[in-house]
Amino acid sequence: METAQDVDAWFGEHGWFPGRDVAGLVPAMLAEVMEDAREKGFPLEPFGAARDFLTEHAGLRLTVDAGRGDHLHLTPALLWHSTAGDIAELSHHLGVRLFPVGWDSSEGSPFVIDERGRFFYLHHTGDYYMGADKHEAMIALAHAPMRDAEDLYV
Repeated sequence: METAQDVDAWFGEHGWFPGRDVAGLVPAMLAEVMEDAREKGFPLEPFGAARDFLTEHAGLRLTVDAGRGDHLHLTPALLWHSTAGDIAELSHHLGVRLFPVGWDSSEGSPFVIDERGRFFYLHHTGDYYMGADKHEAMIALAHAPMRDAEDLYV
């Protein structure tokens, strides 16, 4: 994947199209993540960029490697007990709110969006900056390694 058009084509192969609107699915997804985070002691609140991304992309499952069964799930989730705390810590270091918008089944790693629409990848080896928008994020994911999120700390 090299261009924004490549990303759009990949998303399109899995059910996305410009103007896709699944706003009816989003409130339940947000409520589940917010409740899970609150129970873990690290409340998360969605914001405009997270809602906008999920309104257009929630529920998509993008095939990364069909042979291994690896997918990107564009569904907000707190995969591990520590995920909410990890998001809160990264949010503190970046000086912006974050909200989970998907996860990578090959690594069991969530990715989050910030208030500016930037994407970050939370991995067991560290936190990474994916890009300024979904196109940059998906291109970076396809061409790892990604930039360390520490480079953007305030």
